[in-house]
Amino acid sequence: MPTVSVQIPVEVSKVMAQHPEVNWNKVISNTLWNYAKKIRLLDSITSKSRLTDEDVDAIGHEIKADLLKKYQA
Repeated sequence: MPTVSVQIPVEVSKVMAQHPEVNWNKVISNTLWNYAKKIRLLDSITSKSRLTDEDVDAIGHEIKADLLKKYQA
């Protein structure tokens, strides 16, 4: 299995040190796996899309502009 190194905030490290009963490697591995599954699902959905990156950017811009108008009112 590949190894991944991460940097964590000191406060997180302190909590982890106070709870050695937790398998932190497993927690991190599960978290990464769950996130990877979501990305894999999104990849499978978007692989069938005919939208270009430019189309996506334009739609995103329109949505953001509409939300700005809505919340400024």
